[in-house]
Amino acid sequence: MSAPTDVASLLARHNEGRGWGALARAITQVENSPPWQVSLPPVERPVHVVGITGPPGAGKSTLTGRLIEAYAKAGARVGVLAIDPSSPISGGAVLGDRLRMETHLMGRDDVFVRSLASRGSHGAIAGATRNVARLLELSGSFDVILIETVGAGQTEVAIAELADTIALVTVPGLGDAVQAIKAGLMEVADMVVVNMADRPGTPETVRHLRLTLGRDLPVTTTVATEGTGVEALRALFDERWAGLSSNGALPALRDRKRAREAALIAEAWTRACADEIEQSPDLNTAVKEILEEAARRWTS
Repeated sequence: MSAPTDVASLLARHNEGRGWGALARAITQVENSPPWQVSLPPVERPVHVVGITGPPGAGKSTLTGRLIEAYAKAGARVGVLAIDPSSPISGGAVLGDRLRMETHLMGRDDVFVRSLASRGSHGAIAGATRNVARLLELSGSFDVILIETVGAGQTEVAIAELADTIALVTVPGLGDAVQAIKAGLMEVADMVVVNMADRPGTPETVRHLRLTLGRDLPVTTTVATEGTGVEALRALFDERWAGLSSNGALPALRDRKRAREAALIAEAWTRACADEIEQSPDLNTAVKEILEEAARRWTS
């Protein structure tokens, strides 16, 4: 199957220099389509996709805003996907992160921020987030893509299927560190950021994390409200991306992630089929339609 028919034309309009509107509409098309109905072409120019995750209250939104500033100051074009909790009424994004980042958008044409609703997806990641991130890559408009997650505990490990680099953000105090470890986030993180590092207990938290990790994982500190340590964090991101791009590791990394992503999409499709069968007044018709859909999917 292919992406919604308007996506290619909307991307073309965006690439003609008609502003962010066409890209935003293309994202809406992809976001509103089931992931298994979207097939985008390969990305010719890979863009660094950075996942920013961690427990609620760790200051991820503020840190992301500071990273936007740091990248833009360095001359980079930044795309941001902020995964917001879904509205219980409309199912849409609550837009909290978008509003908190609004100050970083004023008058800028090198920064694009889009809120996506989690819609109850596994891992607090919107089901279409990977496709939307790929769409941003295909647009050719960005040098880095930041994905900020909701911060919903254990299921945040789903960011591992989306990002080239995963930054786990925590704060001083063993409680948050232990919570993150129990949640499994340490197993998927590529680096750990201790934010709010002006609080008491920061050195102890850093030492505890380094002892607990048991592997060579960078641990850095930031005070996002003041911008302290943000430039050093950006340098860590850039260093990792340069390594992935130069040593041939990136294609293999993305292949592994795509394989796991395909399994998640297949699982979501299976659940959707089960729901359709359960809700259908005509079981035979529902099963026939599902089998036809499966035939199209696996032969396309």
